[in-house]
Amino acid sequence: MTISGFAPIHATARGYSQADVALLLSAMPVGTLILQIPLGWISDRTDRRFVLIAASALAAAAGLFALGFDGSALAALLVIYVVWDGASESIYSLASAHAGDRAGKDDMVALSSSLLFAWSLSGFVVPGIVTGLSAIYGTQAFIYVAILIAAAYCLFVLWRVVMVRPVPATETGSFAPMTAQAPLPVDLAFAPEGQRGRGEL
Repeated sequence: MTISGFAPIHATARGYSQADVALLLSAMPVGTLILQIPLGWISDRTDRRFVLIAASALAAAAGLFALGFDGSALAALLVIYVVWDGASESIYSLASAHAGDRAGKDDMVALSSSLLFAWSLSGFVVPGIVTGLSAIYGTQAFIYVAILIAAAYCLFVLWRVVMVRPVPATETGSFAPMTAQAPLPVDLAFAPEGQRGRGEL
């Protein structure tokens, strides 16, 4: 939410034209298409936490590149923001799949609802914080916040890898590309019993 919401504001403030900003916003979702499927495929064959670490580390690294190339040629920014947005957006679906691997069938609706609520809450709180920071430090503040969140999440998952044993790959469900806006609780509530397994998330 922070990246997609503040990228056009910052790009406009940096002097990019309306057409350039529109192209940037159109290109960013392509990163989700490019990265989410291969990351999901890999996560079905290994501990999903390793893929979460890779995705969050990639998001943090792309944020650093966004800082380094800020105000540079549009072509460079397009590549950086495509990777940045794609890595960031993939984390939700990877985390949902990982949570689904550890949840029982009866917990799926509550789990999906909780994940969606947490995403929605952060999508409200974090942009509000960034708005306040932008008024003080400029529109570039969102990049620092996004890097901080990605790095903190990466470290959190690393800590979980050390503290919790992995679920064997044979016990995991199948990854499915998704967005946090999808009304999964409703879909799961009315899905046939045989389709409510651990692979739904």
